[in-house]
Amino acid sequence: MVQRLKRNLYFLFIISLILIFSIVFLLMTYTNIKAKQKSELAYFNRMITTLVFQLEHESDYHACISLYEEKSDMYFQLLSDTEQSLYQSKYLENNTDMIDTFLALLLEREGDFTFAASSLEDNYYSRQSGAYTIKAVNGKNYYCVSCLIITNCGNIYTLIALKECSGFIALLRPELGYYFCIWYGILVSIAFLSQILAEKAINPTEKAMQSQKDFIACVSHECKAPLAAILSSAEMIESVPNIPDTVKEHVLVIDSEVSRMSRLIRDLILLSSLDAGNWSFHIDEINVDTLLINLYAKFEPICRKKKIQLQLNIPDECCPPLYSDADRLDQIISIFLDNAVSYSPPESEISLDACVRKNELIFTIIDHGIGISEKDKPYIFKRFYQCDKSRTQREHFGLGLSIANDLIHKLEGKMKLFDTPGGGCTFKIFLPLK
Repeated sequence: MVQRLKRNLYFLFIISLILIFSIVFLLMTYTNIKAKQKSELAYFNRMITTLVFQLEHESDYHACISLYEEKSDMYFQLLSDTEQSLYQSKYLENNTDMIDTFLALLLEREGDFTFAASSLEDNYYSRQSGAYTIKAVNGKNYYCVSCLIITNCGNIYTLIALKECSGFIALLRPELGYYFCIWYGILVSIAFLSQILAEKAINPTEKAMQSQKDFIACVSHECKAPLAAILSSAEMIESVPNIPDTVKEHVLVIDSEVSRMSRLIRDLILLSSLDAGNWSFHIDEINVDTLLINLYAKFEPICRKKKIQLQLNIPDECCPPLYSDADRLDQIISIFLDNAVSYSPPESEISLDACVRKNELIFTIIDHGIGISEKDKPYIFKRFYQCDKSRTQREHFGLGLSIANDLIHKLEGKMKLFDTPGGGCTFKIFLPLK
């Protein structure tokens, strides 16, 4: 239980820390991407400024623009002052919508910047618009700038420049290895830190539970001797001749309660041994038929006394040998049979069956008693849990099914609960055949 709690806390810490670090990491990455986009836009703006300066002093605008287009992955459209196209990138021929979108945005933000010939009488100098980001019909984003260029020769040009914005992956690609190393280091640190936090969080609980187990084990062992002495004294009183009936009744009560407490102490000692991990199992070949016949012989008189019919169903062919602990297996099936006898009414029937399916040996205990409600089924294997909240069944302490469940798992088996048609419970025990 403590290990399961520690494991759950460990995973909880890991998930929590991963979420925290992921959020911080994503925020840092987002900030880094934004900074790179700003740098890319600023670089684009500087490149256009340099190109404008060259066009002011060079007459071969075609060669100059082609060079920039080739080296910087930019697209250009150069117009004369009469709006005649002097140069246009091939890419723009099939994507004219980008220029239209940009010019509409530019007109809205800065007015009629592109063809402002009427205002050039007093302003013989080149001008450059602000850099904008537009989204084209093809879904891509582009940086756009418009420039009014006045050359040394007195020519007037309008230059529209566009460059595709780098995508998220493209901006991260140079640093993917760096980010991978950081993320891997964070994961290792989170796992290590979560282990430390889980151990520190569970350590007080583990110590408290271990103290409780040690206390129960110690008390259980210490109570065995006084109970044996009380039982022995009760037997001696019962053997006294001419004992009054009232004294006999009290002696019987003492004997019954001492036996009940002895069973509880035996169960507690067994649970303490299972929790401590020092319970030894003696694995050997078991004759299944002999095991079932011995169980039938042990419980048949008890069932007959309560007017319950006990049925034993063994396959006609011999069961294959089972390698397990005979004493523990006897104890497991006895727990289920004892519960079946306790909760079955007179004139009912209890069945003990065995069969082989594939590589499993299946024991089935069927009763027609009061059954187990749906709301109680998830808890019946918990310690000290009893479906009978009034505790009228005083011979049971809610430990039997818990012990059986633990022992079955120790023997590498599994157990399932079904409702018996007409009322009652059916327990199936699956043990591997090796």
